[in-house]
Amino acid sequence: MRRFVTVLLTALSLLTLNAAADITGNWDVEIVLDDSSLPGGGIDCAFKQTGEQLSGSCMESAVTGEVKGQNVSWRLQKKDSSPEAAFTGTVNEVGNNMTGTFSLGDKRGRFTASRQR
Repeated sequence: MRRFVTVLLTALSLLTLNAAADITGNWDVEIVLDDSSLPGGGIDCAFKQTGEQLSGSCMESAVTGEVKGQNVSWRLQKKDSSPEAAFTGTVNEVGNNMTGTFSLGDKRGRFTASRQR
């Protein structure tokens, strides 16, 4: 019986680790560029997650992306000819914070994000 409980708890913990985080909602995203001479800043994003697919918007730009387990990636699709921003990060276990990296043309940096309450 003890062995069964141990196996069951191990299986449940693996399922929890592999379950996709649900990031549907509004998020505050703070950006810091690697080039410290350039200002970073914050943007507001609204995500809608359906399975592993991610959609929504950040400011005036449409978002497309995916969430696989705790890993998240999304792109901002601009309407004009400006470079596309790409974000890749990890959602914490509770699902209320993200950290990662981003690129915008030849610019690179880091981001943190917090779910708005």
